[in-house]
Amino acid sequence: MAEQPSILPVSGVDSIFEGGPPRRLTALLRLPSPVAPNAGMRAMLTIGLGWIPLAVLVAIDIVLGRAGILYSFVEDIGVHARYAVAAPLLVLGHVVCARRLGLIARHFQGSGLLSEEDEARAAQALDAARRRVHSLWAEAVVLITVYAQVATLFLTEPAILGQARWQVVADGAGLSPAGWWHALVSIPLLLALLLGWLWRIANWAWFLRTVARLDLRLIAAHPDRSGGLGFLAQSVRAFSIVGAGLGAMVAGRLAYVHRHDLAVPFTDAMLMGGVTVLIAALAVGPLLFFTRPLMKAWRQGALQYGALATDMGIQFERSWFRGPRDRSMLSEPDFSATTDLYQVVSNAYEMQFVPVDVRSLLMLAGATLLPFVPAMFLSMPADVVIDELKALLF
Repeated sequence: MAEQPSILPVSGVDSIFEGGPPRRLTALLRLPSPVAPNAGMRAMLTIGLGWIPLAVLVAIDIVLGRAGILYSFVEDIGVHARYAVAAPLLVLGHVVCARRLGLIARHFQGSGLLSEEDEARAAQALDAARRRVHSLWAEAVVLITVYAQVATLFLTEPAILGQARWQVVADGAGLSPAGWWHALVSIPLLLALLLGWLWRIANWAWFLRTVARLDLRLIAAHPDRSGGLGFLAQSVRAFSIVGAGLGAMVAGRLAYVHRHDLAVPFTDAMLMGGVTVLIAALAVGPLLFFTRPLMKAWRQGALQYGALATDMGIQFERSWFRGPRDRSMLSEPDFSATTDLYQVVSNAYEMQFVPVDVRSLLMLAGATLLPFVPAMFLSMPADVVIDELKALLF
């Protein structure tokens, strides 16, 4: 008898989607991986590597006589948003979001949606996804990619790495110590976190694609209006913390362009709308693999349940419209039975083709746009911000 694929417990380092770049970068150097097993400690470590050294090196520069760069660093809201807010949120997402994805993936086993044979295939796909997410090759590729990107910036657009006064030396001829740390540590760290999430989402999508191609036992009249796949909407909500991280990055840019009078008439709409559409695509996109089986189940269900509703309607009309009505309607079960059946048929006709609900989308959009509120207060007069918020509501 073939050995069944092993599924690891929910807790622990090796949970399915909780690994991935850059969580195991230290393993490339034969060091403990991850360095800090607690997610909160890893988030603090991210701030300690990406943001705090920038402040310390700027402070040293000020002590050495460059007092004018203090304001340049303090008002660089984009840097603070990226490394003090967005980066730790992306790290915390390993627990909040990635763990939820693993739980949802496991739910396919024992849910009744798959036969025993297909459950074994789903388990194999889950094991394969875990191995890819935790692959040291992925860690190495991400490390090479991020530093290749930084090297490309140095060679092609070096001005981008020295846009603010605190990032360059006094004569502007090169990067300051803070600028070098920003280029060699802070930027690669954030890029690694972003690429890590893309890798994690790609493996999540690959797993869903595999399951969607199995012989799913979808129920057209299921009350979740998704054939029994309604639990997948929880994955969209789980991405809220990732959305907040991306939103913080873009909100920091919005605050920066407003404080430096670089905004154009469509800047706000492009930044806010763009990041909302992006996170929605990342969260909902993998669920589109179930559109085809859901449409198939809907077509079959509409025919079968429609015929059942027609038979019930004929019997009901024959009983009440084609003969004497000498019985009390209050004591007859015909009406409640017909109503119950038609409610079931209504579920089949209203079946969705993507297993997601409006509430999940609103939660995701709200979390993504939340960082823009403090960003607007930091970059615009308070009365202007309040007027804009009112305009959104009325």
